[in-house]
Amino acid sequence: MRPARVFATTVAATALVGLAAPAAMASVDPHRARPGQTVRITDDKKCDSRRGATAYSAAFGTTRLQPSGRQLAGTARVLRDAKGKNKVILRCGDGRKFFDWLTVGPTGGSRAGEGGTGQGLGNPEFVGGAALVALAAGGSAIVIRRRVKGQS
Repeated sequence: MRPARVFATTVAATALVGLAAPAAMASVDPHRARPGQTVRITDDKKCDSRRGATAYSAAFGTTRLQPSGRQLAGTARVLRDAKGKNKVILRCGDGRKFFDWLTVGPTGGSRAGEGGTGQGLGNPEFVGGAALVALAAGGSAIVIRRRVKGQS
């Protein structure tokens, strides 16, 4: 296979992996809250509003989402003893699941070392990035190996 074809295949595979990764997101607002604060969870129009949905997190327990405009939405109060980064799992009435993250801790301005308003990388981003690096390394190795064979 010619190097251009290998490169094109690698780029196409990378695009497919990258486009598939962010599909499983719910919406939590705000993403950073303090204990006792109320957060809003929405399904971003991913669930059938007639079947409803629930959201669960160790930070607030389980809450039911109700129709709100063209989406499902609900609120939850962050538990007093909640802290750290918590996964929020939204389960549609048909069983599909989506997620987001809620960080519980002090709120306020940016503090050194925390990256400003950034939310950081979670497991899906890490796995997606690792897959892209592995795919690029594998494609490069194939191209180099074939070039070396062609020169011998």
